[in-house]
Amino acid sequence: MLQSAIQKALGPYADGVSVILFDSVDSTNTAAKRDPLRDTPTLYIARTQTAGRGRLGRSFHSPAATGLYMTLAYTTAAPLYEAVGVTAAAAVAAATAIESVTDKRVAIKWVNDLYLEGKKVGGILTEAVTRPDGRHRMAVGLGINLTTTHFPDGLRAPATCLFSEAEAASLPEDFAGRLAGEITRRLLELIRDPANGTGEASCLSQYRERLLFCGEEVVCTRGDTVYRGILQGVDDACSLILQTPDGEVVLPSGELSLRPAPKE
Repeated sequence: MLQSAIQKALGPYADGVSVILFDSVDSTNTAAKRDPLRDTPTLYIARTQTAGRGRLGRSFHSPAATGLYMTLAYTTAAPLYEAVGVTAAAAVAAATAIESVTDKRVAIKWVNDLYLEGKKVGGILTEAVTRPDGRHRMAVGLGINLTTTHFPDGLRAPATCLFSEAEAASLPEDFAGRLAGEITRRLLELIRDPANGTGEASCLSQYRERLLFCGEEVVCTRGDTVYRGILQGVDDACSLILQTPDGEVVLPSGELSLRPAPKE
């Protein structure tokens, strides 16, 4: 049932995407990186992850059957510095896919988190393996809390799930598959067709529309350096634009964290 729902949602990509299902796996990204020589786009999806991961070495809570845990892996000759654009495309693909199959409006916290009503509902982790032929096997992982209600103590951000207990009771059994297929199809459209209104320019426009904290005061931390200012948005490279008391600062992604400024 899950596989048929995925294939149906993939639409024109159904014949070109391999699907690998796990009952349990350490991490769908790790599984994808173990298979770097595969050429075709491949969707890895798991019922649970025992070692789910996020950015900056953080773990991603992945209890069985309450979330969507997936990785789309594909081979590309594009330079690795474009990975931040892939993450942005994945965020847009996930947000618009969720909005297409639910009545939920999802925001994006730069650079890779999905938020619902001020709480984190999902995250994205983009990684790559460089192959002997010089091309890269990109692994774009997404974890989305569908019905997860119990979270570990000490999370950096408050977490939530897409559906309340009452809503969860009426979800179709194949919902996770349908959502996974929708996200995959939309992401492939964005990374494969940068023209014709569905690629890079459109992706950045939609990303900006959903950018959390835009126009608000935020704090950005990189190592021992702390920046505080008004979040202006992102540039065409998806770098963060911050207006500080000392002038405009442009911050690329990487070892950088973002949070709202504390109220004084």
